[in-house]
Amino acid sequence: MRGSIMRIISAIPKITGFVSMGVLVLMMLLTVADVFLRAVLNKPIIGTTEITEQMMVAVVFLGLGWCAIQGRHIKVDLFVSHYSPSSQKIIDFIINFIALLLVAIICWRTFKTTIMVKQLGITCSYIGVPKFPFYAIATVGWISLLLAMLGHLIKSLKDGLIK
Repeated sequence: MRGSIMRIISAIPKITGFVSMGVLVLMMLLTVADVFLRAVLNKPIIGTTEITEQMMVAVVFLGLGWCAIQGRHIKVDLFVSHYSPSSQKIIDFIINFIALLLVAIICWRTFKTTIMVKQLGITCSYIGVPKFPFYAIATVGWISLLLAMLGHLIKSLKDGLIK
């Protein structure tokens, strides 16, 4: 049972990471097409800048959890590296637990903002696309990071803080 929960916890950030990569490829193709059409035919794709801005939301936020699973987030260990390995594990656990709480708060507030943006009917200024789906994507990205961090904490507890 625990193994299947851990697989689910780690699968969601992986999936969102791959979606992030796919959106990045689409964003690149859109930009190349826009530049080509603008330069060659003098007919740019209308709203490319706004579309690219919204796609960037998916690229950044959906990649957060995948980055955490890979251990690629920035980590400064200026002082911690001088402590014993068992002390390092305890400090790492405490820091990750605090970060988990902060990310949980960010998830909740981003979700609340998504609801507010939907209720207000906020749209992109030029192309008129509703903005709430992109806020929802940001919320999914934060949840993905939350799950990755939760998986990391569970793993550190399972491996034992002090050996």
